[in-house]
Amino acid sequence: MQQDADVGLAKIRRKQGFGDVHAADSGVFQFVADQLFQLLAHVFSHALMPMGVHISGYNTWVKTAALLLVMSASFAARAQPLRVYSEFARIDATGKVTAPAEPREILSPAIVRNGYSSFQVVVDVPKGTPYQLYVAQNPENSVVVTLYRENGDKLEPVTQPASGDATQVFWMDLWTALDAPVARIKVEPQLHVNNDWVIYPMEGRVMEATVSDAMKPSVTINQLACAGFTPSASPDVGRMNIRNAQQDAALASAAPQEDLRKLGVGACDAPLSHDPEWYLRIRDYLLRLR
Repeated sequence: MQQDADVGLAKIRRKQGFGDVHAADSGVFQFVADQLFQLLAHVFSHALMPMGVHISGYNTWVKTAALLLVMSASFAARAQPLRVYSEFARIDATGKVTAPAEPREILSPAIVRNGYSSFQVVVDVPKGTPYQLYVAQNPENSVVVTLYRENGDKLEPVTQPASGDATQVFWMDLWTALDAPVARIKVEPQLHVNNDWVIYPMEGRVMEATVSDAMKPSVTINQLACAGFTPSASPDVGRMNIRNAQQDAALASAAPQEDLRKLGVGACDAPLSHDPEWYLRIRDYLLRLR
């Protein structure tokens, strides 16, 4: 194989034997793949660079496979118009998560009884694209769902279906009754957009953990803050965060104090994490209590 540098054309040699006219020189595929790789790498440079992708020194098959994987990930990330995050993820008005760098995936979250469980739902569509957002349940009425539209520092209650025509962050509050059966339930945000349905597959796990009015919190919100609890700076969202943390404080009354100390509750001498979801490890522990 040789390439004329002046005109950018390639002269590709075929095998001299004519017994199999389809048996091209192995250099043919390598050249075509390399040229395709270079072209696509240039086209997708803006997508690859933020991901820190740098591919060199590998054979043609590896480079092609790696590029296709990156392209698939890039397309998947951009094509998903419906996403669900924890209440602590920091999300800007464009629907982008600003912290943590790798937010928790919400697919099968634990849900407390006689209390609230909160999530953020992002509808990510081009401006001018009308949509309707629903939250479906199976069994029906397993929880009470309240949706809020995040508008700056405000949470504005909305009824289902929630409508819009641009990217929007919603706050989804789930209230689970005291006598709710311990079971798995479907609580699925569903988006109707462009005459199609996008369904977020979320299966809640109703736990035995139950918030009781008779519980006397054994820890304070300040002690939970030492373990990573950081309410949002937004007043409305911050109040929701504190409300949910008060439920955690009540559940902590049933936890061995030694376990809480190991988790950092009350130990304010430890360095704080910059990950706003770091506190979720405390809640995970509390929701597993029986």
